[in-house]
Amino acid sequence: MTHRGIHIDGRSVPAPNPGPAPMLQWLAIDRLVIDEAYQRPLLPGNWRAIEKIAANFQWSRFAPVLCAPIAGGLFAVIDGQHRVHAAAICGFAEVPAMVVQVGIEEQSRAFAWVNSQAIRVSVFHIFKAAFAAGDDWALRADAAVTAAGCKLMRSNASASAKAAGEVYAIGMIRQLIEAGQDRAISAARAALRAVPSLDRPVCYSDFLLRPWINAVAASHCPPHPVLVRALEMRNPFKVIEDAQASLDGSVPQAVKAREALRRMISRAEVGA
Repeated sequence: MTHRGIHIDGRSVPAPNPGPAPMLQWLAIDRLVIDEAYQRPLLPGNWRAIEKIAANFQWSRFAPVLCAPIAGGLFAVIDGQHRVHAAAICGFAEVPAMVVQVGIEEQSRAFAWVNSQAIRVSVFHIFKAAFAAGDDWALRADAAVTAAGCKLMRSNASASAKAAGEVYAIGMIRQLIEAGQDRAISAARAALRAVPSLDRPVCYSDFLLRPWINAVAASHCPPHPVLVRALEMRNPFKVIEDAQASLDGSVPQAVKAREALRRMISRAEVGA
């Protein structure tokens, strides 16, 4: 296991005006309120997010709520109203909070700042954390890709730095794993690796991989020699392009691509 400390070597030192020091405490949920002057309303999408938090509630995933004291012994929630509602659904009476002594103007500014400065976590970070946690989808995704002699990457790279066998389409792989297509992932990739002309970075992109894996799954994972023969018979990129260029607009492009590749596999099975 590798750890790193907090290092700021060579960084410039600002002259902050941090305001009053916050207090950390547990607050009763019935003393928390939402100031609609600056807070978001709870629409159906918000409630879905709240219910998801509640369904997976763990204190280790609960960041302290940011609040400010107001009249009547109440506290305005600056950041964390989704978490508070989820905790209430779970039956908790209190939540951990960081209380700052600021007025309505700074509450509004703090809300805007906190919600605009969040650093987005990429699918690579999510996969890396899920794998370290031993989550089923992450372990299966890594195993399926590794079984084909490929590597499911933990971080992105520039186009010029990518190599054959490196798989960056984490989101796509997760969707396929959750659809139970582990075997198809391994079989489809192993076939690509076996065809020299297709063992290059561009062939590991979503454009080819998704319809190819789906076609292999729809064909019930034929033997490796059949899949290799299918890829050698005709350029799969050309097959996809021709299928997507067809005039039938009632069929989604993804379905066209999958079915065209499935037919290519069928022809290889009969030796056509």
